[in-house]
Amino acid sequence: MTRTVVIGGGIMGLSIAWELSGRGHRVSLVDREQVGRPASWAGAGILVPANEQTAIHPLDQLTALSNRLHAEWAVDLKSETGIDNGFQVCGGIYLARSLGEAAALSGLRGYWEECQIEYLELSATALGLQQPHLSTAGVRMALSVPGEAQIRNPHHLRALRAGCRSRGVEFHQSVGDPCFETRSGQLVALRLGNQRIEGDRFCITAGAWTSELLHPLGVNLSMIPVRGQMLLYFWPESGLKTILNEGSRYVVPRPDGHILVGSSTEEAGFEPTTTKPVLAELEAFAASLLPALTPERLESQWAGLRPATYDGFPYLGRLPNWENGFVATGHFKVGLQQSTGTALVMADLVEEKPPRIDLAPFDPARVKEEIS
Repeated sequence: MTRTVVIGGGIMGLSIAWELSGRGHRVSLVDREQVGRPASWAGAGILVPANEQTAIHPLDQLTALSNRLHAEWAVDLKSETGIDNGFQVCGGIYLARSLGEAAALSGLRGYWEECQIEYLELSATALGLQQPHLSTAGVRMALSVPGEAQIRNPHHLRALRAGCRSRGVEFHQSVGDPCFETRSGQLVALRLGNQRIEGDRFCITAGAWTSELLHPLGVNLSMIPVRGQMLLYFWPESGLKTILNEGSRYVVPRPDGHILVGSSTEEAGFEPTTTKPVLAELEAFAASLLPALTPERLESQWAGLRPATYDGFPYLGRLPNWENGFVATGHFKVGLQQSTGTALVMADLVEEKPPRIDLAPFDPARVKEEIS
């Protein structure tokens, strides 16, 4: 039985651990804090549409593969754990209220047409009838995308944790910063204080902290933690069922009446804290679209750190100069969406099987090539 150590207990680590343990690997999952928290827990869980038959760009291929798997995993996780992760195809509406947003949305419409992704243009009247609580003032363009879906991050992570435990994955939480034990170009063990975890394969999925973990191994990955702040409202009478998107911001309704509003994009180092100015901007954005989202309906706010790379591509592949080391990180805003596809291709790679999509554009060795 192959012993695989996964370092990083966010959405990537949990997904890879669940996939590998389902293939018969003996998996140890290690996290410096609590498994299934930070950025993975904090996101909105939007699954933007993609077409697996027409996807050409590597990122689109990964997204399309992941979307198909999300529908399958939701069923499998509920069957295995009894936990509903909230997956549903709820549709999305894309709005533009400025000339710049309208131009960007026109470009997105062209992309959907090229990829044969279904959408419908809405007039202001049709938009108002479909979304009676939505303020249509100043809306220049509105496009409806019925294939957009969502997943409820905390529920999905809880299901993955339970699924991993049921498959025998060993959890090692709140361990601080682990260090690697190496021998002749191989990673042989992970040291957690006085504890030592041996493995045949090691996969690093530590998000924004990955570069720090890999630096002692002589692997330098270009990574930037990007903070995102979010708001949570409760408005059970809204009747809102469709995701609203405007530029980089969104409103995501949950079936139980909660509504997520996000998000910011800030290079603030490793500081997953909220700030009053950004929260005020998000509140103003929410009220401008849905005037009923008043401060009295606001329940909570939080921040998370997203792992960004210098070229916008995640790092998926074998660690340079380490035969049995692998890395999967740097998905930025789409970590949860691309987690299922990433788990599949990384499990194939660990098992020396041909991956389902071309991983060359995601090769971690490209950083060295770019710098040299």
